[in-house]
Amino acid sequence: MKIAIIGPGALGCLLGALLFEAGEDVGLVDYRPDRVALLRRQGLRLDTATGGARTIPVPVGLPHEVAPADLTIVAVKAHQTRAAALDLPRLLAAGGVALSLQNGLGNLEIMAEAAGPERLLAGVAFLGVTREEEGEIILAGQGLIIIGVPAGSQVSSEETARVVAAFNRAGLECRERDDIEAVLWEKLLVNVGINPLTALLRVPNGALPKLPEAWDLALAAAAEALAVARAAGIKLTVDPEARLRQVCEATAANRSSMLQDVLAGRTTEIEALNSQVSARGRALEVPTPVNDLLTQLLRALGQAAGHVISF
Repeated sequence: MKIAIIGPGALGCLLGALLFEAGEDVGLVDYRPDRVALLRRQGLRLDTATGGARTIPVPVGLPHEVAPADLTIVAVKAHQTRAAALDLPRLLAAGGVALSLQNGLGNLEIMAEAAGPERLLAGVAFLGVTREEEGEIILAGQGLIIIGVPAGSQVSSEETARVVAAFNRAGLECRERDDIEAVLWEKLLVNVGINPLTALLRVPNGALPKLPEAWDLALAAAAEALAVARAAGIKLTVDPEARLRQVCEATAANRSSMLQDVLAGRTTEIEALNSQVSARGRALEVPTPVNDLLTQLLRALGQAAGHVISF
């Protein structure tokens, strides 16, 4: 199975490195020729807590150089999905499958606009991975990858099983779930609570439960997301407080992806996270004041980047 991975960020590089080491026919896709050249020269450097650092010569190319692929994994930030989706028709082989492994909501709809919903898979990755420099990543914590067939998709159970098997061969524990939409919302509950507050306060995940005012806001944001999901007919049984506390404890030293983006001066994923809760809440007449506020604060933080006073 030929695998293309769109996005040389933390997740894309990790997947490319581990799948390549497992013997998969994999290519990392980038749109920047200069970065393609750099990653070809230096390879991908993976640092793990148990295995030390190693350099892996993963093939890297522009979309037309990697295409066609039986499986195309979209691993870009949510705000980059629309640009990445434009390459899906070229990257997908006849009968190929596109898998979104991204934070938030709205990514699948954008991919469907470009390539149709019939060949899509959805998934979430519970992996603690950080990109230091271009092509240099640190794997701090490894959890599950969960994938499934979203509404409107015609991907068969056999095809899904092939994808699951490829991840498992690479040492990435992967499972299929029939209720993948509920899984996406379960992760969203965590992200809308942890990500914006750690980014605003510039603290690691483990600090959040120790800050009472911030913790209350995190729980309120997650509770609002749960209310919106239930109003939309998504069956969730997760306890937001227990889940957030579990994640904060398990990833105590980690910097959330949104904090990493803020520290690096990059665009955050607020539009795919808290903003999605707010928008869907308005459509369903479910109030979401905390998510509204967090969305505004992260937007303002991005707008203020060029006006910060140095002391």
